[in-house]
Amino acid sequence: MNKDKILNNINALSQNTMFNLSLTSKELFHSNFWAWIIRKYPNIFACAFDFQYDKGNRFEICREKHHFDLCIETEDTLIIIENKLKSFPNKNQLEEYGKYNTDLQKKLFLISYFKPLFKIDDGAWECLTYKELCNRIKNCFISAKDSAFQDDDRTIIKNYIEFLELLVKLQDNIEITKGDKICNIWNIVKDSDIQEKLNKINLTKTFERIVSAKLTELVLDKFAFSDYIDEIRIDCGRDLKIFSDILFYFPGAWDNDENKRQDLCYLGISLWENYYRYYAGLHKAQCRIYLPKHGRYDKENKHLGFKYLSDNYGWLFNQEQGGIWNGYSYKNEMYLYKKTDISNYTISELSQKVQYDLSLIYNYIKDFC
Repeated sequence: MNKDKILNNINALSQNTMFNLSLTSKELFHSNFWAWIIRKYPNIFACAFDFQYDKGNRFEICREKHHFDLCIETEDTLIIIENKLKSFPNKNQLEEYGKYNTDLQKKLFLISYFKPLFKIDDGAWECLTYKELCNRIKNCFISAKDSAFQDDDRTIIKNYIEFLELLVKLQDNIEITKGDKICNIWNIVKDSDIQEKLNKINLTKTFERIVSAKLTELVLDKFAFSDYIDEIRIDCGRDLKIFSDILFYFPGAWDNDENKRQDLCYLGISLWENYYRYYAGLHKAQCRIYLPKHGRYDKENKHLGFKYLSDNYGWLFNQEQGGIWNGYSYKNEMYLYKKTDISNYTISELSQKVQYDLSLIYNYIKDFC
């Protein structure tokens, strides 16, 4: 990553009018803007959202109807648009939305700042990145005559496109290669000059999520069982560090009959900046962990959990002699991990480690089922 390019990009965003207007409601701002340009100029911008506009035909644009960010309803078609800017796409949420019943022909669009790292099972969703949407809107705008716009609308839309281009450029400027060391990546992310400027415009977590998303995509590159991963969750932990959880769930782990549940909810790994975590969710009763619970940290029960994982899942958790055990406990479940330092790994080396461990987990669960 080039520090100067990133700083210049952040400076340009901080001076951009549209960016500053969007700060208090980032996702809502974009959804509202899209609704406005389609509603006011359907003959120009409808095609950017695959909406076939015929002059005189009825259409309705709704915000937050049935919990959808944006939907366009015509006489025979319902276009549902889910917008993700600050947060990552959620696989379960999209599949649930995909089940929405309507008598109309249904089109589903995910527009996301972050490229989805999972496959949507029913394949009904078309995924557009902000970069792709920016190009669509820009092409529509360039193709229109100046006289097509009222008052100052042309200037406003032009400024919005410039804002999108700066957001896209920020992603492009965060360049990561498989030869980069983990510690060097996070040293640039945590650079005091970059952090100071990001904090001023409330963009710190978005910036760090971009890095984690790109890192996760690289370590999973060409992984044979990517389509079988149940969840890839990228977010910010209690210690304000960005993490990436890559998880396989156990069938039956969440059965309402607690006597029938599996001992584990899931197994996976977690990339937590300079640390690598072997991660597990335990069902306490099925692991015979019955000591009284003493708050979230529950040391007595955690030690029993550590021992249970070492004794029963040593093929994953006992691979390295070093490492630090930790975790937290709730009423019925316990979430434990063993972490090790990966700061001197290259991404290529980390990718080999991740894919090896995930293959172990996948094959174990496949044989178990």
